[in-house]
Amino acid sequence: MFIKEDNYLLSVIIPTYNEQNRIQQTIQDISTYFSQRPIRIELIIVDDGSKDNTLSILQKECSSQSVPITILQNSKNRGKGYSIKRGMLHANGEIRLFTDADLSTPIDEYEKMAQALLKEDYDIAIGSRALANSQKTIPQNFVRDRMGKLFGYIVRWLLLPDIQDSQCGFKAFTAECAQQIFPELTICRFGFDPELLCIAKKRKYRIKEVPITWENNFDSKFRPLSDPINVGFDLFKFKIKSLLRKP
Repeated sequence: MFIKEDNYLLSVIIPTYNEQNRIQQTIQDISTYFSQRPIRIELIIVDDGSKDNTLSILQKECSSQSVPITILQNSKNRGKGYSIKRGMLHANGEIRLFTDADLSTPIDEYEKMAQALLKEDYDIAIGSRALANSQKTIPQNFVRDRMGKLFGYIVRWLLLPDIQDSQCGFKAFTAECAQQIFPELTICRFGFDPELLCIAKKRKYRIKEVPITWENNFDSKFRPLSDPINVGFDLFKFKIKSLLRKP
């Protein structure tokens, strides 16, 4: 798929859940950054059943920002994977990026993703915290760091031996690729990333891991003790289903 480098439409998908304290700043940062570049953007924000004032803040931002903002609202909390899938399939962009609401990966790191998709002809670019040139400006605490590394080992052992960091919440896709792989996604919560990349590899899409700058957010929704266990069960089930489907 040919994408004109200086005037394409980029869809930025942001899943939110109880983000009233930072979503306004996140929208402003993204809007300001892309206003200085020859790229047309649309923001698609998928609110996953927030119980705070996130939704009312989003509605106000729709009328005050110069960039088009679409709000999709889940009737109940469905999970990050479900929300991103919904946003990706609603998007119109020739490139589709999802990022976390806290911008733990700064939005200007998108330049590296665009390089991979537009100039190096990859179908998917994934931010990685595990490469030689990656930087963690604010590291995780000991427990979160160790649990993250353990989870990474499990993912590589079970599913993705050549991917160093499958879990970073900063990934970009060509539209054609997104339209093909997201409908197949079945894991709705934090384990969706490895499944998504497995689907992409099965369909022979080219994936590039991109070193990014990243900072830990101490208000992360990820629970370092219980969530890896739940995600692990999801991945084992996915692995078993994959083996059963093989001829």
